[in-house]
Amino acid sequence: MQLGTIFQSLQQGILLCDANARILYFNEAYGEFIGQKLDEVKGKPITDFRPHALVAAVIRSGEAKEGVIRREKNQEYFASVYPLTEHGDIRGTISIVTTMTHHQLRVRAKNLTLEERVRLFEQQEIEAELAVYGHDLAGKKKAAEVLGISLATLYNKLKEPD
Repeated sequence: MQLGTIFQSLQQGILLCDANARILYFNEAYGEFIGQKLDEVKGKPITDFRPHALVAAVIRSGEAKEGVIRREKNQEYFASVYPLTEHGDIRGTISIVTTMTHHQLRVRAKNLTLEERVRLFEQQEIEAELAVYGHDLAGKKKAAEVLGISLATLYNKLKEPD
């Protein structure tokens, strides 16, 4: 399975930027979110489209920003931005965006409590990382590292009931 196919199947917006905060890739959900097509904006700074994007801050600090509630223009959304490192150097970022409208529709449909919604969000973040790094032990270790959680926590979050 191709990585692009995996990202396109997600309902969350996925954005990959290089170490200069320039757009490398985004899935259709993210393109709809910013109102752009990838082939028209690839290589441009994300701040041209999201002036207050967290990408540059994550590149500078090397620390992930998880589950941040953002408001830009008329959009409210959850954003998680993770540094992508290779041999200890930051090579870029991956951002995962869930619009509040999308999130609220899912929550209403399931009539979940706040605790259940947080658990679901955590599980979705873990699953998104596992989609990138794989479900084998090495992939789970890498996903836990990227998420900033222990491998045991990753397993526990995946085992929690719906």
